[in-house]
Amino acid sequence: MRMTLFAAGKALAPVLLTLATLAAPAMAQEATVLGRFEATNSGQPILLPQGPAAVTVSRVVIAAGSSLPVHKHPHARCAYVESGQLRVSNLDTGGSKEFGPGDTIIEARGQWHTGTALGAAPVVVLVIDQAPPGEANTIRREP
Repeated sequence: MRMTLFAAGKALAPVLLTLATLAAPAMAQEATVLGRFEATNSGQPILLPQGPAAVTVSRVVIAAGSSLPVHKHPHARCAYVESGQLRVSNLDTGGSKEFGPGDTIIEARGQWHTGTALGAAPVVVLVIDQAPPGEANTIRREP
């Protein structure tokens, strides 16, 4: 029995596809740890909400030369500085720290603080809140 070229190709297609898949280079994967933290920027242990939690991711832009209102967070908040220079001043401890592009901030919990954009450029921060569902994670201090 004679096999046509078309029929031979059709019969070999699954074998060729398998060989091509095996020969393809593996997709490169890389993970770089940017930071590992066990305490907030004021030295508190990191605590997560007990029970269900909602995670909220936000991008916050602080205009050049301006400051955020004095506030505190009852639950975990992490921030990643995308651009600009930021000074975080903790009113409860009296301390302050400066952060720049690529820095991670594990924000103080339950302590009054503010953030100030330093320099001529705005500060852009990626913020991740973890709080019980329906609860706000920012409380502003009344004047």
